[in-house]
Amino acid sequence: MTKIRLLLLVLVFLMAFNLSACTEAAKTDQTNEDEGTESEAPIELKAEDKVPAIEFWITSQTYDSIRYEAGHMISDAWKELGFDVDVKTMEWTTMSAEGMSAHKHGAFMVQWGGKAERIDPFHWLYTMHYSEESGEGGYNIAGYKNAKYDKLADEFVTIMDDDIRKEKSNEMQKILASDVPQPPIVHRLVTQVYNKDRFTNVMPSMGEGLYSFWNWINIEPLTEDAVIKFGAVNDIKLLNPLTTTTGQDIYILNLIYDTLVKVDVNGQIVPWLAESFNVIDDKTIEVTLRDDVKFHDGSPVTLEDVKFTFDFAKEVKAPYYMSKIKAIESVEITGDNKLVFKLSEPFAPFMSNGLALVGILPKHIWESKYQELGAEGILSWPNTPTIGSGPFMFDYWRPNEEMMLNSNKEHFSNPKIDGILRIPYAQAYGIIQALISGEIDITGQNMLPLDLEEIEKVDSLQTIDIADQGSYMLHYNMRKQPFNDAHVRRALTYAIPKQAIVDVIFGGKALKAFSVVGEINEAWHNPDIEKIDYDMEKARKELENAGFRWDENGMLYYPENYVPLEYLD
Repeated sequence: MTKIRLLLLVLVFLMAFNLSACTEAAKTDQTNEDEGTESEAPIELKAEDKVPAIEFWITSQTYDSIRYEAGHMISDAWKELGFDVDVKTMEWTTMSAEGMSAHKHGAFMVQWGGKAERIDPFHWLYTMHYSEESGEGGYNIAGYKNAKYDKLADEFVTIMDDDIRKEKSNEMQKILASDVPQPPIVHRLVTQVYNKDRFTNVMPSMGEGLYSFWNWINIEPLTEDAVIKFGAVNDIKLLNPLTTTTGQDIYILNLIYDTLVKVDVNGQIVPWLAESFNVIDDKTIEVTLRDDVKFHDGSPVTLEDVKFTFDFAKEVKAPYYMSKIKAIESVEITGDNKLVFKLSEPFAPFMSNGLALVGILPKHIWESKYQELGAEGILSWPNTPTIGSGPFMFDYWRPNEEMMLNSNKEHFSNPKIDGILRIPYAQAYGIIQALISGEIDITGQNMLPLDLEEIEKVDSLQTIDIADQGSYMLHYNMRKQPFNDAHVRRALTYAIPKQAIVDVIFGGKALKAFSVVGEINEAWHNPDIEKIDYDMEKARKELENAGFRWDENGMLYYPENYVPLEYLD
C-alpha cells in the first residue's frame, strides 16, 4: 500500500501544480485587462453565507483500502474547490448503521454488488431513488425526492412491456446522471481466489462472483474434508431477514431460507420452493408449492407458511421487503399446494425482485415471537438460532470468531459440500495470509494488484475474474446542506478523479462509471447520458455560474439571497 500512497502523493502534487499554474495565468490575464483602471471594491462576504463543512465518512485502510485511498483523493479535490471537508475514518459496522440505515451521513462511499436479480434495474432505479424509499432503513440513502422522476419510476414498475420499460429506464438514467444524488465512481473487474486443490466446479455469477448462491450448492470437494473455510472482512451483523440491509447478512440468509423462485446465473427466473408458477395476467400469479420440503426443525413447509410470510412482512412494514411486496393486494390459498398472488397494480419486476428475494419464514416460530415482542421488537429480534428450509442450516455463531452452517442433506437441491465455516478477519491482509497458509479455502474479497503478487506465488490458489454491474458509489445526503443543491453535487462530482482511481488504486482493473446501471448490463444500460467526469475547471464554473463566491483564502460561500436548486429539471 506504500506504493499506492506514494503514487497518490505524486498525483496530488501534479494536480495542485496544474491548478496553481492555471490560477496564476488567470491572475496575469486579469491584471493585463484591468491595467489603468480602478480596482473594484471587494465583495463583502457574510459568515452565515459560508458553505458548511462536508462530513465525509471513509472506511479504515485495513477494512477497505480502496474506499480509504479513493476517499482521500476525492476529499483533496473537494478542498481545492473551496469546500471545508471533515474526513472521518469509521468502521463499516458503524457506517452501515448510521449511513445505510439511519441516513445520518454527509457523504460516504458504498461498494454495491451486481447481483443477478439486479440485472432488471429495479434496485438501481427504483429502490435506490424512489422518494418513498428514503425513510429510515430504506435504500434511497441520498433522500432523493424528485416528482418527475417518481412519475417515471411508477411507470417503470407498472408497465409490463419491456420496450416501454426500457424507454422509461433510459429517461431515469439521464435524470440521475445530471442530478447526481448518488454518483457511481467505478465498476470493478472482480478478482477472487479459491483453493483449487481442495475444491472444484466453482460457479461464480456476474456481480456476486464466489458469493453466488449457485456456487455454494454446486462446488465440489476434492478431499475428505468437505467443509469450506470461507474468509471475509468483518463479521455479519444481523440474521433477521425482515430488517437487515447489509450484503454479508443477506448472502448468509439466502443460504438458510428458501424463496419461491430463484434468479439463475444467466438472469433467468427458475422455480425453487415453488414447483411451478403461472402468470395468469398482469396482476395474478399462481404458484404451486413443492410438497417435499421441511424446515430445519423438522416441520413441513406449508402454504400457510408462505401466506404468513408475505402478509406478516407487510403488516410489520419490513424495511428490506417493503419495496418488493407493496404491490401485493392479497395472497390466497386456492387448493392443494396452490396459492395465488393478487397485485393491486401490475408490477413488472415482481418475480425477480419479489418472489425471488423473500425467504419463507416458519409461521410457528415467527407468529409466537411476534405476539411476545410486538411489531417494533420483531424487527430487532436477533433470530438465532436461525430456522429456515434452505440448503444450509445454522449450527452456531460466535460473533467476531466464526459461524458454522451445515449442509441440509435432505434438501431437494442438497449441496455437495458438508458445510461452510465463515471466518471474519479485521482486514483484507489477514485474508490474503490465511489463503496462503491454508487457513481458509475461498474468499469473496476482491484482490488488488498488490495482493495478487503474493497470491500468484502459491500453486494451489486459483484466481477468477468476474465483470461487475455493481459499482463503488458515492452517497450524498440531500437532507443536509450543501448536498440539497444540484450545482454543488455536480461540482463535487466533477472533482472526483475517476481515471486516477482506476489507474492508481485498481491498477487498471476497473472502468469509470457514469450510470447507476452498469455498461455490462447491455440490455438496460443507457450510454447516451451526461457523463460528469473529472474536470476541476468545469467544477469551478458550475459553482460560479450558480453565483457561489470565494473569499481571499479560497473558501466557498453561498450566493447572495441563496435558494438551493434541488434538481436541474
